[in-house]
Amino acid sequence: MEIAKSFITDEKGNIISVILDYHIFQKLEEIILDNGLLKAMLEVEDDESLSYKEVKEMIQQL
Repeated sequence: MEIAKSFITDEKGNIISVILDYHIFQKLEEIILDNGLLKAMLEVEDDESLSYKEVKEMIQQL
């Protein structure tokens, strides 16, 4: 899959920014955020679950 993009360079020709189509950017952002969410979910997968009642009681104690 070829992604249409343009580059912004400095005076030496070094690429400093990339311009993407907004819809491509949205898709890439969604993929990155979903990947982060998956990693966070896997990190707590074995943690103890709390019921709504338990959480409510914990909050009330604050």
